[in-house]
Amino acid sequence: MLGLIPYFPPVKIQITDTFAIHGFGILVAVAFIVGSHMAMRKALRDGLDPELINRLVGWLVLAVFVGGHLGHVIFYEPQYYLEHPLLIFKVWDGLSSFGGFIACLAVTIWFFRREGRKREIENQHRQARGLPPYPPIRYWDYGELCAYGWAFGWIFARTGCFLAHDHPGIVTDFFLGVRGICESAPGDTSVACFDLGLLEALWAVPVSLFFFIADRKPRFSGFFQGWWALLYGAARMWYDGLRTHDTRWLVGVLGEQGVTPGQVLSAVMMLLGVWILVTRRGQPSARELYVGKGYADPVADRQARIREAAAKH
Repeated sequence: MLGLIPYFPPVKIQITDTFAIHGFGILVAVAFIVGSHMAMRKALRDGLDPELINRLVGWLVLAVFVGGHLGHVIFYEPQYYLEHPLLIFKVWDGLSSFGGFIACLAVTIWFFRREGRKREIENQHRQARGLPPYPPIRYWDYGELCAYGWAFGWIFARTGCFLAHDHPGIVTDFFLGVRGICESAPGDTSVACFDLGLLEALWAVPVSLFFFIADRKPRFSGFFQGWWALLYGAARMWYDGLRTHDTRWLVGVLGEQGVTPGQVLSAVMMLLGVWILVTRRGQPSARELYVGKGYADPVADRQARIREAAAKH
């Protein structure tokens, strides 16, 4: 069966003769909105402060583009950028999802450690005034929110890749094949190929459903981070085997085709996921530690201050 999805050009909205808004950019923005919304809702269930997620999002947007581009430079085309060093600053041109992951992880750890130190000082002042403390800010608790929201946002981010056709794969007669996008036969609508963006978007749907159902009860701190790393690493290991054009490492050592940088990083990600699931198992969840345990509610206090300020004016 020839792929049933007909060819369509990369989606964009032409604003002027020289400026257009691309479907990829719109869907990435939607991904951040949906992901942060789901993470903030989980924060409320877990007794954590959703405002921290709202403040983190801007840093993550920067990390995705800067880290994603540097990942592309380092993992995929280092020689090209050594020859054209000024192009390194075009952070929108060439993105690696693994580069984005690494940068987002680094930024997330830094952000919550910084906020954690602020919270410690704030709680010292509250206790000196006889007030109950706010829940502490720890990376592992808030990292769970990020992993949970990321799964939902990934559906839209990879749908954006599908709208751009920027990850074509091998020729296929599978019904989800897309006609006319094959690198071996560009524009030939009689040939269909996998669109890896579409496959990842579809993969993220059951993962998000699994996360949504799993979060109905408290899970150990690290549960969602570990499962995301393990499941994405395994899926990406397979997807990268469907690529037709990619940098190859260890050619001849690991077969005639070698492996892609993504497959190497996928293996690392899977090992990281297993390590998290094994070592963090048994650690109490934020919901078990903070909900109904006598901590002050930063959300309620913030809303009360807003009402007081509005009443004064």
